[in-house]
Amino acid sequence: MPSDLVSLADASSILGVSSERVRQLVVAGDLPAQRFGNAWAVPMDAIVARRHSARSGGRPLGAVRAWRELVDGDIDLGRPGRYQRRAEVVRCEMGEADFESLPGAVGALMGGVRAAIGFGASLIAADDRDFYLSRSAFGQLDSLVAAVPDPLGQIRLRVVDDDAWGIISGGEFAPRGAVALDLLDSSDPRHWIAAEGLVADA
Repeated sequence: MPSDLVSLADASSILGVSSERVRQLVVAGDLPAQRFGNAWAVPMDAIVARRHSARSGGRPLGAVRAWRELVDGDIDLGRPGRYQRRAEVVRCEMGEADFESLPGAVGALMGGVRAAIGFGASLIAADDRDFYLSRSAFGQLDSLVAAVPDPLGQIRLRVVDDDAWGIISGGEFAPRGAVALDLLDSSDPRHWIAAEGLVADA
């Protein structure tokens, strides 16, 4: 079985539902799957997407309110969809020197796995990299660094509305709550565990 596919039993464990419920979702076409003889396997990215959408209940918060809750540490990781308006994600590629210059050039704050490690999480640095920056700084980016837009790029620039940026700017890392949400975007269960630890330690 390819490494990005998991059994129905594993999918049920990750989603927190019974194997029979996962089978129902597969048969109904609500969860993509591949059949291998008598066994079904589900793509991990579909499980991650289902996990997030199933718990997203409620209307998403506006950017300012989302950031206030994140900065205050008042976050519900079971409902990550509430915070989706905190930033627009732009994926790109850029050279190492340009990437390293972002904090000084545009006041960007590190997010994702690298920020989690900075907060003390026991994770291994990933190839993917996250930075939060203001919308006005993003508008100036082309004149400062060579960033190539790429929907599959390893660098995620999380662009925050200017009216919300004042709530979070300053320091080296994005707030713990935001970093925890970044980790929930991963398909790696170790990152989900680290996300819960970041919020618990806040």
